[in-house]
Amino acid sequence: MEQKKRLFIGTFLKTKELLEEYPKLRKEFEGAIWGKWVEEWNLHFTYHFLGEVDTRILEPLFKSISPHLQEYQNEIKLKGLGCFPSIRSPRVLFVNIVDQNSLLKEIHQNLANALKNFDVELDEREYHPHLTLLRIKSFKLDLFQKSNAKNTKNFDFGSVSNFRVELIESKLTHEGPKYTPITNLS
Repeated sequence: MEQKKRLFIGTFLKTKELLEEYPKLRKEFEGAIWGKWVEEWNLHFTYHFLGEVDTRILEPLFKSISPHLQEYQNEIKLKGLGCFPSIRSPRVLFVNIVDQNSLLKEIHQNLANALKNFDVELDEREYHPHLTLLRIKSFKLDLFQKSNAKNTKNFDFGSVSNFRVELIESKLTHEGPKYTPITNLS
């Protein structure tokens, strides 16, 4: 019987500033947007979503990407809020991730190269590192635009000087997703 695991490659990322501001942001947008806020312990950004991966290819896949699953020394900043696809039609509220050295894009590309021989469908869009805060179900445009959304373009949510890239299993539950880093396959 074929077994599958729902996987992505990502980095858990929290700063003191973000954790202090997160409850305030949720309060600020109350009554203007509705949806599923990401739990503080699940805050992360994704390099590649792999989807449902057949466990039979997990060992060679892990071996292929493992050189990139490591701790990196590089400053990344969390600066400003944004929306996908736009502030006029928001579906995702996120914090921008600023990487002056473009290391995150390099990691993204290196991982894509390591994954090319596996049966996983990768997103072809230009990579835009971001930390999703909210998946928006509905919104009131006038209230949303009057809220802090437009005024937080340059808001500083802190920075980190190192981060870890991990293969992460995502189990969907009634309480929300449960993320577990896969550190080895034994």
